[in-house]
Amino acid sequence: MPADPELSVVTALYNCLDYTKAYLASLEETLDGVGIHYEVILVDDGSSDGTREFLATLGGPYRVILNAENLGYAGANNRGVQAAKGEVLALLNNDLVLTGRWLEPMLKGLETLPEAGIVGNIQMSTSTGLVDHAGVFFDRNGRPAHARKGRKAIPKGEFREWYAVTAACIVLRKSVFEEIGGFDEGYRNGTEDIDLCVRLRKAGYKHYVANTSIIQHHVSVSPGRVVHDDANMDRFVEKWQATTIEWGKREWAREYLQRYARRWWRYNFTKFWKAIWLLITQPQLPKY
Repeated sequence: MPADPELSVVTALYNCLDYTKAYLASLEETLDGVGIHYEVILVDDGSSDGTREFLATLGGPYRVILNAENLGYAGANNRGVQAAKGEVLALLNNDLVLTGRWLEPMLKGLETLPEAGIVGNIQMSTSTGLVDHAGVFFDRNGRPAHARKGRKAIPKGEFREWYAVTAACIVLRKSVFEEIGGFDEGYRNGTEDIDLCVRLRKAGYKHYVANTSIIQHHVSVSPGRVVHDDANMDRFVEKWQATTIEWGKREWAREYLQRYARRWWRYNFTKFWKAIWLLITQPQLPKY
């Protein structure tokens, strides 16, 4: 019997077959020669565009799970993780275009950084060519937002700690995912990843972005991706706002000042001095 894989890649699918094919091609190309024994678990969530027929043509290292009903992102990923055999999970969206050496920096962070829970990466928007995600920060109201969104420059440093990262492309240990109970299926196709980060952080884990892992992302192309955004945010705020407002005091100031640093005339006077005060008085998350 072959040994269990070291890495389980889990991807939930719902239609978007062309994106799935391109994603899998980039996955195979970038993992070839890495020297890690892996499996790919594809969880189809009721596709009707030929995705299921395509999945029937795949052999190893692919394993296919066909949901009888659409469970949503959280439910589909939870089911995929339950079937995973690898010690380390890579949870990836099917609208990614992976580039060379995306995985190695993320695994390094998981293995070497203090109390590592989740390690994410830099995601560039395919439509704009600009940064879409370099971490997730919380604003003064405790609501999450993508750091560095819309900028050209990649953040400096090898790793950066954040209170949260997007789960479009992350690695974490299966034992850690299961310890915290996986994704909260009360969310529907949004915010469940930030909720997971908060729960893990409160359990003592830390989250990081590997700044040298850079991929392309077709942002929010899955059908129904934004339909439940308001309800998802209401659920998140009810659960975590008291916590994330405090975290926002440490993160919002830096993001606000950097956003308008080259267009200083766009600063709001009150917000500017509030940001300066918070930057001076609040401890900042470290770089590595």
